Amino acid sequence: MPHDRGQPETAGFPYLLSDVVADNARWVPDQPALIFGDQTLTWAGFGDKVAKIQQGLAEQGVTRGTRVAILDRNSDDYVLLGYALAGMGAVLVPVNMWLRPAEIAYILNNCQPLLLVVGAEFLAAAREAVETLQEKPRFVLRNATKDDGDGVAWPELLDAPRRKQVSRAQGWDDAHLVLYTSGTTGRPKGAIISHRRSVLDALNALPVFGIKQFERFFCYMPLFHTGAWDYLKLYFMQRGAAVIAERFEPESAVAQIERHRCNGMFGVPLVLRQMVESKAWSTADMSSMRLIAYANYDPSTLILRIVDAFRERGAANLGIANAYGLTEGGPYICINRPEDALKRPLSIGVPVPGLQVALLDDQMAEVLRGELGEICVRGPALMSGYLNRPEATAEAFAGGWLHTGDLGRIDEDGFVHLIDRKKDMIRSAGENVFAKEVELVLIGHPEVRDCAVFGLPDVDYGERVVAAVVRDGSSGITGEALAAYVRKKIAGFKAPRQVVFLDELPKTPAGKIKKHEIKKSLADPAA
Repeated sequence: MPHDRGQPETAGFPYLLSDVVADNARWVPDQPALIFGDQTLTWAGFGDKVAKIQQGLAEQGVTRGTRVAILDRNSDDYVLLGYALAGMGAVLVPVNMWLRPAEIAYILNNCQPLLLVVGAEFLAAAREAVETLQEKPRFVLRNATKDDGDGVAWPELLDAPRRKQVSRAQGWDDAHLVLYTSGTTGRPKGAIISHRRSVLDALNALPVFGIKQFERFFCYMPLFHTGAWDYLKLYFMQRGAAVIAERFEPESAVAQIERHRCNGMFGVPLVLRQMVESKAWSTADMSSMRLIAYANYDPSTLILRIVDAFRERGAANLGIANAYGLTEGGPYICINRPEDALKRPLSIGVPVPGLQVALLDDQMAEVLRGELGEICVRGPALMSGYLNRPEATAEAFAGGWLHTGDLGRIDEDGFVHLIDRKKDMIRSAGENVFAKEVELVLIGHPEVRDCAVFGLPDVDYGERVVAAVVRDGSSGITGEALAAYVRKKIAGFKAPRQVVFLDELPKTPAGKIKKHEIKKSLADPAA
């Protein structure tokens, strides 16, 4: 693998994300790097494949600053493509594989990629999406039969002749990813992720998590999500390896963790619950597991039950860490460290080193401890801005701080608690109702498996409190009974005036509930 980046733009050679590959190929060439299916790639093999992909991309016209989109499921090739582009100073644009053609077209039109790498499963959607574009990307086909005019097949890319010089990343501010937000409140925006952001937030987080050299990470999270890339790099920087799952299946996840002796994973509540409820769980050996990073999208203390379940299956040294972050600000803004998380599992912990975090009011003044404020961040490990959205970028960084849109409170011990999304506060009959507070009460009912609380327009109250509830098992609990239960726990005006029962709540790949979809379906029953 070529290691020469040429003359840098600034004094010295800043450490780039792509340098992780070169370093590991140099120092631990025979150590496993990527495990996908029955194939294991060493760090030497990782470096060789990256070099071949780079040569093929160069032949297709990719150079520093070029964007390449991908629409596919997880694979080893997906990861290799990301690191190959990073080393070239080019940019990977992962596209959510669950989007419809019109949504895919919106992203492609916004990012204007030269190439679109697409798997056979998504080829029809990709073709429909590009039909509406004036500037159409050329296709690179993975696991698909090449048709006339479709572009180049993936094996051809790997076997490209060495005719063109491969470009190299030059500085920390070179972008290497554009990650589109999940769009829970509107059109997705493309967050530009630089080498600076990726390297620094990894260095901030590594000592907090306590990840050891040569450990292995189980990655089922879709690679169009920031969490996947950001946890992979932590283990790669420790000369470790990643087990890549094409998709999440509970039985397979349990089997792969056991077979490959994985030491860490990130788990959203639904995933963790499905794993411990799977048929494979009763005989599983989880003794290799040391860390589960999680996010408290689930308002319950489910994670404590998960810890007990893993320890019963041999994970005696398992620790947990509640990691708070976002695409724009990095995944590691605050972390509830393993030594603290079991005592206060719903707290998001304290800020990581290297970032300033403050809770601000609407006048940009810092609130007192115990008071509610928006979690705001500043530091060098943030996104560079939104792609082609200068107004949205200016709004996000108003007053010199990145505004997360999350409301928090700092307790007497200095731990941050995530209270609600700023936009999720319900104004009912002149009173402020925080959706998460009501959710915490509802999830405590033994017959409630999942819930989401939000406001809907109301003639009498301005907004009425509405709860969407997933019953547990065969429960027949009624809306009236749940409202009465809430009134016993908190002020009556916070109790839901409407309860709807659903089989499941729609969620993003990160496990966040898509409240806007539930609201839309209630506003338009035919939706």
